[in-house]
Amino acid sequence: MSFSSLGSFVPDYRPASVAAPTGRAGNPRCVNHGSGLQSLRGVRIMEANSRLGDTSDVKRILTAAWTTIAAAPVLAHHSPNLHFIRGEIVEIDGVLSSAQWQNPHTQLAVTVTGANGTEEIWLIEGRSASQYVRAGVTQDAFQVGDPIRVAGFPGRRNPTALFATNILLASGNELVTDNFVEPRWPGGRAMLLSSSNEAVELEELPSDNNGIFRVWGPDRTDHGIEGTGRTLWTDSYPLTDYARSVQENWDRIEDNPYIRCGNGMPAIMDLGTPMEFVQEDDAIALYLEEQDSVRRFYMSEAAAATASAGPFGISLGRWDGDTLEVTTTDIDWDWFDQEGIPQSDDLVVTERFTPSEDGRVLRYELTATDREVFTEPVVLDRVWVWDPTEEVRPYNCIWDRDDL
Repeated sequence: MSFSSLGSFVPDYRPASVAAPTGRAGNPRCVNHGSGLQSLRGVRIMEANSRLGDTSDVKRILTAAWTTIAAAPVLAHHSPNLHFIRGEIVEIDGVLSSAQWQNPHTQLAVTVTGANGTEEIWLIEGRSASQYVRAGVTQDAFQVGDPIRVAGFPGRRNPTALFATNILLASGNELVTDNFVEPRWPGGRAMLLSSSNEAVELEELPSDNNGIFRVWGPDRTDHGIEGTGRTLWTDSYPLTDYARSVQENWDRIEDNPYIRCGNGMPAIMDLGTPMEFVQEDDAIALYLEEQDSVRRFYMSEAAAATASAGPFGISLGRWDGDTLEVTTTDIDWDWFDQEGIPQSDDLVVTERFTPSEDGRVLRYELTATDREVFTEPVVLDRVWVWDPTEEVRPYNCIWDRDDL
């Protein structure tokens, strides 16, 4: 079996002594991280006995239930909406010929043999390696040469590409990877990757309260706008004529840095992965699993004066009781969100991180002021939850394909 791993180097995210991987002006870059990921959360498994049959046909199924989702204009980071058609499901049977174990999406190649004996290679985009591991699925589940059955959204441009919603492995395990689908094959043992932190009951959490200085994970009971998993954004903004013109001419693939492992403020705060606050000498570091990113909130103007502009800007923090308030300026990043709304050099972002009294929920509010883009300040909010079993893990974003 041949797998692409996550590399060999695993950094310690906690101490300030380990420099954050950065590129130009502090921009997070793709770095080589280790493959020592361990599962920390179980999944529900429904027992049954089944193995793949030897069929190799391709089944195209138009599913009316997806119509409303397909009509949604939301295009999140690496979303299947970009390259794939949510309003349609295609099913294939074949043999796994290669597997890439990586973020933001695992990549499989499946050889499908038609009725006339002709072989065809299908390209399968799957959920991230991090998501699989958190659901208890390791890279060993994908054995090259094994029979495999896949159902998913077909490619917009590539007729032999799928974004997997259901994967039936030779082991009989069915990976259910989309929030809006059910187990597909009755004989399989369904493993629901959408299993969430609902399993961690609030009353079961320890009572210690460290304020914001802990690992926070996304609220997985909130699937975001139309199931994209992105929970920060709203469905409309008070845009200026200039901003509307830019958005209307935005190419969701060619102009979109997010699908190529880029990110900046404020979009990075719509992350669907854990984050951790760490106290440093003159700053608070926020370690974000997504893109292996690091933000620093300088707690004095003197410290902030030593920082340079970059995609995450220069952030000055202060305490308002238990709330950390952060004002960020000098953001060297062109896009406000992941749908083509621009931002100017005058953008000011004010954030408030407020832990609940019991320390189990972190409420977040973001106010964006940019007169060139918005006719009035934009206020967004979301929450994170504390899961003591969670940690910030290496992400190692890799996106280098143009065949979807």
